[in-house]
Amino acid sequence: MGTFEEMLASVKEKIHSVHVVEIKDIPTIELYMDQVTTFMDQALEEYKRTPEGKILTKTMINNYTKAKIFPPPVKKKYGRTHLMLLIMIFHLKSVLSIRDIGILFQPILRCSTPEQMEKKTEQVYGGFVELQKINLSNLKEASEGKAESSIFEREILRRYEDNMKSLMLVLLLAIRANSDKNLAENILDMYF
Repeated sequence: MGTFEEMLASVKEKIHSVHVVEIKDIPTIELYMDQVTTFMDQALEEYKRTPEGKILTKTMINNYTKAKIFPPPVKKKYGRTHLMLLIMIFHLKSVLSIRDIGILFQPILRCSTPEQMEKKTEQVYGGFVELQKINLSNLKEASEGKAESSIFEREILRRYEDNMKSLMLVLLLAIRANSDKNLAENILDMYF
């Protein structure tokens, strides 16, 4: 199991290994379903909890299409717009409901032509990538103890023995995630 410091070092290493899937990293050719799931598994591999885990399955993608939060494939092929949307869906699905993701994507999905949809998706995805980079930078600062809030958090964690520090750290991260989720839902409810 290791000490709390070893766990923090492992977390820090994980944070520093995460990368963002840039627009330039997304294939420009259309892909069949199996190629899409393979691309997603490779592009988002560091987000898997276990090596044998799957990022997205065919069933999940089909369900997103049925729920109308994802456009259907064109002649069984998926383009860049599909891949950008799937990457965003992957990151959002653990925080927002499928219904909320559908509401959030309405400005994209209501585009009248595939060209407009791709342009709008690229615009949104570009901002998404920038936000991910800022978040990763903040996480790196926090893991180094440079962020002001992390200094206070470390003071609280110091009060506990190693076996309890891990529990407290998970609680802290869950509290942050829940707070951010609640804020996101409030904004969705007010403005969409």
